[in-house]
Amino acid sequence: MEMGRLVDEIEKEMVYELLLPEPGMRLLDLGCGTGNYALELARRGLKVTGIDISAAMLAEARRKAAEAGLDLELVEGDIHRIKLEPESFDLVLSVTALEFFPQPAQVLEKAFKALKTGGRMVIGVIAGESPWSEFYTRRAKEDPSSVFNHATFYTGQQLLGLLPCGEKKLLRGLYFPADIPGFSREKALAIEKEAAIAGDRPPGFVCARWVKRL
Repeated sequence: MEMGRLVDEIEKEMVYELLLPEPGMRLLDLGCGTGNYALELARRGLKVTGIDISAAMLAEARRKAAEAGLDLELVEGDIHRIKLEPESFDLVLSVTALEFFPQPAQVLEKAFKALKTGGRMVIGVIAGESPWSEFYTRRAKEDPSSVFNHATFYTGQQLLGLLPCGEKKLLRGLYFPADIPGFSREKALAIEKEAAIAGDRPPGFVCARWVKRL
């Protein structure tokens, strides 16, 4: 789907601007799902550990990793309960997963402790108080089985407030609405550019970085 590809492109541009991944770095992907980021970063030469609670999603991630000949560690489990060794990762990443964690502040604190000094933690979420979160909320009301019935959406400031430590930076993007009429890439990118300059639209995606200092 053309819109899905553009959304992924916009989100990844923001994530990688903050993450600054380099070959050889150890990276932890929280809520890695089917491996959208984990596989790409393993392909870039990072030593990736992905954690997810869904056996089905991890099975798909393992299938894709085997097909691509990629070596990465994929762990099934609840991040709230899994033990993470302190100072063991250069990077921690989580994209559109924190919304579903029952205790997000606890998870972020644990993950931040697992960072080496100088390490970076990057968290990207569907933004609260935005057309995108409203779109998913409407869908959830229409479908009782939707995973979004269990989601909590955060604004940029709410996201930063979940972990009041470290050196922080926030990026905002995805300004075109999920239900944009007559979608085209050109139309959506024009809205992105205009909104980024004007600053008068709520972002649909926010991405925060915490850097661990001494």
